[in-house]
Amino acid sequence: MDGLEIKTFPLGDLLTNAYLVINKQTKNCFLVDAPQGLAEVKRFLEEENYNLLYLVLTHGHADHIAGLEDIDCPFYIHPQDKEFLKDPFLNLSCLFSSFTIDKEPRLIEENNRLFLDSYILEVLHTPGHTPGSISLKLDSFLFAGDTLFSGSVGRTDFPYGSGELLLASIKEKIFPLGENTLIFPGHGEATNLKREIDNNPFF
Repeated sequence: MDGLEIKTFPLGDLLTNAYLVINKQTKNCFLVDAPQGLAEVKRFLEEENYNLLYLVLTHGHADHIAGLEDIDCPFYIHPQDKEFLKDPFLNLSCLFSSFTIDKEPRLIEENNRLFLDSYILEVLHTPGHTPGSISLKLDSFLFAGDTLFSGSVGRTDFPYGSGELLLASIKEKIFPLGENTLIFPGHGEATNLKREIDNNPFF
């Protein structure tokens, strides 16, 4: 999209993608997901004099929320994943080094909208990886979290995961967006929807 820049920060032990979406004209921006090591993003914001408006969590697993303590801005999560923030079993931090998030989130649901100046960020509820997993649509861009990857899909063997729900979310919510949609996943390289429909072995 003209006027927007997307900067990718693969962070933490699992190289979780944090996406900084920047309006180059106004220097306003928002962030998708909060992996461990978000201090790197904070330094970048300060060096470039960007104004971070808010952060959106695609879901509540540890590798997407561990950096929340490193940055100070409003943040959003789906209501069905809110409890993950305070439960090491649900957020999977119990597998590494247990932690909880004390900050209070704002809640966001299907068809809610957030704004970056005149740009509209739409929320799609795409459960399966977690009950409150969301994908974020910005024109022809989709930030898919751990729902859809290049050549793969999100795991569903964690607490409250559902393979049936995951595939339904992709086919009913993401496929209709059109083949030209660019997919920015929670891990790994970006892809496009046509490539995934044609080649992803899960479909």
